[in-house]
Amino acid sequence: MISLTLISTLAALGILGGFFAGLLGFGGGVMMFPLLYYIPPLLGLSRLEANTVAAVVISQVFFSTIIGGMAHLRQRRVHRRIVLGAGPASAMGSFAGAVSSTNVSEDFLLVLFGLITVLVLGMMFLPSPAQAQEDLSQEQVTVALLPLILCALAAGSVIGLLGAGNFVFVPLLIYVLKVPTRIAIGSSLFIAMMNTSSGFLGKLLTGQIPFLLASTVVIGAAVGTLLGEKLHGNISAKTLRQIYCIMVALIAARVWMTLLGFAT
Repeated sequence: MISLTLISTLAALGILGGFFAGLLGFGGGVMMFPLLYYIPPLLGLSRLEANTVAAVVISQVFFSTIIGGMAHLRQRRVHRRIVLGAGPASAMGSFAGAVSSTNVSEDFLLVLFGLITVLVLGMMFLPSPAQAQEDLSQEQVTVALLPLILCALAAGSVIGLLGAGNFVFVPLLIYVLKVPTRIAIGSSLFIAMMNTSSGFLGKLLTGQIPFLLASTVVIGAAVGTLLGEKLHGNISAKTLRQIYCIMVALIAARVWMTLLGFAT
């Protein structure tokens, strides 16, 4: 039976995950997966299974990116070519990953999540963007389409499996494809909106969505997303990248502690 304590905990975690989605543009899955998996046991509640967490997370990301993406679009932080190139490709990969996730073990999901956090953290240690890159307007930004599509297809498959993974797009766009930080963040939310729609549909059609748990997290995340987007405009691009790096490092450390047997 689902307790009121669990519902309250999930709502609070949803607010936190949604806040970072609006602030940093990654949908919130990279925060929500470890939060939902590790926090309830620390409070004396039953641990949610990794497959359940993945289904709740992709539900939260889907609705958070709709809200956050529209907010960033109004501020002209969304690049149409990037979204139209990466969005459909990642959506196809996400649907395939979501459907196939029913046959994937919990251990595999945790290892995959750990590897993705290390990959993202590695990209964050590439040379920082030059000021000239950050000063580019939306109209001046150009991106090679084929590498973008291939990366988006691979990332989408991971997103469908885990319910998280959109956080890879922000460092990919900034450090590899040389997109200004704020445009990378806004565009990533729109990409996440597109790929999680198919991933969410895949899990919904295969009966993987726990509706009460998912709706609780989604409502909390909606509030947090709006708060995060409001704060975004008051923080420098450099500080946003630093927050992103610290957050991914902490998550990677916690996941690998579990995988290596130093924590449960």
